[in-house]
Amino acid sequence: MKVLFVINMEDLGFEEPLGILYLSAMGKKNNHRVYAVENDLTRIEEKIKTIKPNLIAVSVLTPSFSYLYQTVKKIKTKYDILTVFGGPHITFFPEIAKHKYIDYAFMGESEDVFTEFLNLLEEDKTIDEVNNLVFKEGDGQIKQNSLRPLIKNLDALPFPDRELFVDYKQFYEADVRSVIASRGCPYKCSYCFNNQFHKLYDGLRDKVRLRSVDNVMEECLELKNTYKAKMIHFLDDIFPFQKDWLSEFADKYAKKVNLPFLTNTRFDICTEDYVRDLSKAGCKTLLIGVETGNEELRERVLYRKMSNTMMVERSKLIHDYGIKIYTQNIIGLPFGSIDKDLETVKLNIDLKADFAGAYLCHPYPKTEMEKMAREAGLLDDPYRISRSFYYSSPLKLPDKKKIEKLRIIFSTIVNSPFLFKYTLILLKFPVFPLKVASLFLHGYKIKIVVLRYKMGWRVLFKNIKIFLSRKINSVLFSEDNTEQK
Repeated sequence: MKVLFVINMEDLGFEEPLGILYLSAMGKKNNHRVYAVENDLTRIEEKIKTIKPNLIAVSVLTPSFSYLYQTVKKIKTKYDILTVFGGPHITFFPEIAKHKYIDYAFMGESEDVFTEFLNLLEEDKTIDEVNNLVFKEGDGQIKQNSLRPLIKNLDALPFPDRELFVDYKQFYEADVRSVIASRGCPYKCSYCFNNQFHKLYDGLRDKVRLRSVDNVMEECLELKNTYKAKMIHFLDDIFPFQKDWLSEFADKYAKKVNLPFLTNTRFDICTEDYVRDLSKAGCKTLLIGVETGNEELRERVLYRKMSNTMMVERSKLIHDYGIKIYTQNIIGLPFGSIDKDLETVKLNIDLKADFAGAYLCHPYPKTEMEKMAREAGLLDDPYRISRSFYYSSPLKLPDKKKIEKLRIIFSTIVNSPFLFKYTLILLKFPVFPLKVASLFLHGYKIKIVVLRYKMGWRVLFKNIKIFLSRKINSVLFSEDNTEQK
């Protein structure tokens, strides 16, 4: 089988889309030929004429569904090619398989079932009973097959197929390469994909699964030696905190790989042993969700029970071990206010956050937060969900315009605390100069907080060029990228 993945580059930053790369690796392991092209009709048609694919495959995030579907519609009206959709949106909305130009869809974790699907198509055998598959039957009714249990032995999977993106410099020539050491998250935050994913796979395997340390080392060494990686970004929802695993990882990574890395965690698991092992291994930056500085909102709306006092104590511990903190915050929450969002700014100042990322709340469909917001009458029906979390909110909030403007200056105030007392004055400034100042700060902080490896001028300019060429920039910096839900 020849499979062509259509990639929506506007959804991607520097991080390689590991899900697609794992699917490609599994396909190639089973002697299928796999290709990729960006979501541009001209380029897609050029690729179709060149490789003559049997299948068009599309991985979809919720805000991008209509954009990708319109592309597939144009392809299907001109070419007789099967289409298959997968990814987070399909996992929670399998009913989209009813759309005329979608032949098949896959829910959930699909490396093994997608490969089985390709093998059966290649052999011209029936695919009707493949797990995770959703499709239209002859009478037009949707058939949704049962889910296969989550993959238990992650070491059995081949490493992601980095060669799939050989023509895309933002990934193939990147100094920072992505790895995932585990799958799953034990927490149930109200705004997150994982809460619903737990329910979907209830009883079908442990929520969190770890690769062996040696398997992770082997992939990291491949990235270092073959792809000349200068830094690793572990994309785990929460970097593994199991004591024996982390202790072994710290020893082996420092000795064998010896590259700086950054990853995600939570303040409440940052014990001294955990932070010490991360530091020993070479962790330079931790991305940590603060989300809100108001403890009541954090517990009752976000389902994250932890105190501000504990966060401040743990931030000091993290800094004591030489690790920088990149906080992630959500403002404009349901039941929030401008005053509560200013509490979030103040907490980030108290944490001495090295960089504070702030995003406007967008309750995704079928999350607990969306249910809360809808029941409180804070969302229109239907409502518009943006492809960017930066400039507009779908929620009906008091002081909404002030909150949207606060998002723009959030990081600037955190990194220049003397400005905090002037916040309400700054909110009266025109948007454009605030945006410009914010973007310059963002670029500078990415260099000193995220990209913590030795970088000469030539490499710096290469990274700037790659950054400016990313298609996601057109979405992130636009105020009107919305999708009706």
